Parts: sequence; C-alpha cells; structure tokens
Amino acid sequence: MFFTCKQVSNQLSKEDYEKLSPLDKFTLKFHVWICPICGKYNQQVMKFQDMARNFRLKQEEYLESDSPESPHLDEKAKKRLQDILDQDKKAS
Repeated sequence: MFFTCKQVSNQLSKEDYEKLSPLDKFTLKFHVWICPICGKYNQQVMKFQDMARNFRLKQEEYLESDSPESPHLDEKAKKRLQDILDQDKKAS
C-alpha cells in the first residue's frame, strides 16, 4: 500500500502518528522521503507543531509565575476595574 500526497498531508497534520501501524509508518516515511512536496510539507508541519508546543509551555509557565510581569492584577487594579464597571452599569 502506498499513500497518496493527500493521505500523507492528512496523516502529518494529525498528532496521532504513534497510532499508525509499523507498515503505515514506514510507508508514510518512505513517501515523505521520496516526494519533495510532502517532504517540505512535513518539515513545515513539524516546525509549526514545535512552535505551538513551545508557545503552550511558555504560556503555562508565564501564567503560573508570580513575577511582576505576569498577567495577574493586584487588589488596587481589581478595585479600579470594578469601579469602572459599576460606573458603566449606572450610566446605562
């Protein structure tokens, strides 16, 4: 069995590569190796998945940190925002 380019692109964009049978993995790798278009697409997909994974990890670290740059509001800022919201409710 040989994958078409469309089948390869569908498989590469999914993250369930590990669920493929050994024969399907080999066939997919072989197709990517011999097809320049799918090879380039595979590189782009892998790069994008790495960037998304890194972004997610950085975002989690950032949100969990207690550094001054983290997006948590102090009590004074929360009070100011609540006052603005209360004023907005009264005005409408």
